[in-house]
Amino acid sequence: MPDENNRTQLFIIPKQKRTTISEQDFIEPGTQGMLFPTPKRGLVLFILFPDVSEQEFRDALMSAMPSHVIELRTSPRFDIGGLTRHDAFQAFKVQSINYLDLTSATMGEVGVEASLCILRDFLREARVKFDKPIIFLVDRAESDKNIVSRVMQTLTEYSPEPKYVFEVPHFEEVSRTRSTLAAL
Repeated sequence: MPDENNRTQLFIIPKQKRTTISEQDFIEPGTQGMLFPTPKRGLVLFILFPDVSEQEFRDALMSAMPSHVIELRTSPRFDIGGLTRHDAFQAFKVQSINYLDLTSATMGEVGVEASLCILRDFLREARVKFDKPIIFLVDRAESDKNIVSRVMQTLTEYSPEPKYVFEVPHFEEVSRTRSTLAAL
């Protein structure tokens, strides 16, 4: 009979399911939703390229109603699905979204540090309020693995407001299973 204390624990990594985003993800809880949607205060969205689909990108812009879209990709491209650069900038214009390209402003200094330095300058000078969501465009392949936490740390240096983080595409865990095998 195997000893109960001498068992090997095996954990199955939970499967993640890509979920569709909805307007409810971006509005203040307790508001009257569709009648009088209020953008969620302190929400910071990270849109991850090239993983994001055209529809997810468009839905995030329309539903989140952001004040700013801040570019952190060294090659800012919007050619996903049928979307073009012109379409993206037209959407920014129609919704009065301020687009800030931090990587072009680094003048050849590629890297997270240069972008975060410019982000600090922007936050200090513009005195950004977090009354509407802010979107950061990130290239998963070229960015620092800790980019989300580093941007959030930079944001909280200038305001206690950023409270919520949401990534697009969005994934949720499907289930958790735990198995125990008796040690041989």
